Amino acid sequence: MGIKAKLTVRLLAGDVLVAESDDEKLWRSVLGSIQGVATADQTEGPQTVTEDAGGTDDAVARLSGELGLRAPQVRGACDPSVDEPYIHLDRRSWETFKKNTPARGPNAVAGVNLAGTLLCLWFKTLGKKDKPAQAQALAVLDTIGVQDRNPSRALQNCDWLQSRGGTIQINAARYSKALAVAKAYCSGEPVEVG
Repeated sequence: MGIKAKLTVRLLAGDVLVAESDDEKLWRSVLGSIQGVATADQTEGPQTVTEDAGGTDDAVARLSGELGLRAPQVRGACDPSVDEPYIHLDRRSWETFKKNTPARGPNAVAGVNLAGTLLCLWFKTLGKKDKPAQAQALAVLDTIGVQDRNPSRALQNCDWLQSRGGTIQINAARYSKALAVAKAYCSGEPVEVG
């Protein structure tokens, strides 16, 4: 037998009650925002965020949901936006990611591959028709002053990304690996592919 209680959202300024509501849609939306997950009410309607629409909170919530993380983790690690370079890497997240992945070998992740993966996932979340370019991935790396010595070769050797005509896309057959890499970077955990 479950406990039944009426949920209320209260807006406080210090200890002063500014507003209060028992509206179910409102408290579901607030709870979803706090947990970094888009609720059904938040995801109704068009799912495309454009430069004209501004604001990326809903898109960040959708990306976070796909990665299985909370929105603050994703925002803190890569600060997605609708303006170039679209992703701004965090130095601490980068350092942790590099500690959790080998420098060489089949489980190594080149910087351009991480940046390209994050861009591909973000472009998909935004509903952008174009695909990110290698140059854009390098611009993302530059947000923390990192350079990739041979980005073209790194992209060609990456099994979850495909490089075509100067653009990058996720290999549909390895989509779960792309998600695992992005999640590992944002969460600070090792890459886990299930």
